[in-house]
Amino acid sequence: MKVKVRTLRHQGQSLNQDDLRKLPPRVGELRVIEERDPALHRQVLRARLLDITRDAERDILPALSDARLVFAADGKMTLIGTERNERVEYGQTWSVEVA
Repeated sequence: MKVKVRTLRHQGQSLNQDDLRKLPPRVGELRVIEERDPALHRQVLRARLLDITRDAERDILPALSDARLVFAADGKMTLIGTERNERVEYGQTWSVEVA
């Protein structure tokens, strides 16, 4: 489904309202699927925001592992999970709006 996503955290820390207003939403295709995580050696629910306008799919944002839906109403939802950058993991929250 085509959505607009705003990340509400940077390196695990909540962004303040001024910083959130400055960030434009990322637009792409939201996919949520259970898949095996080779680093964790187990299945995880992973949310991905994909750019599908090119020949191949590419991630617009780092994937959200162990994704959980914590709010959904009126075309908006909030997903929480873990974002992995190389060897570091941070808590992340996505504010999602159906485009």
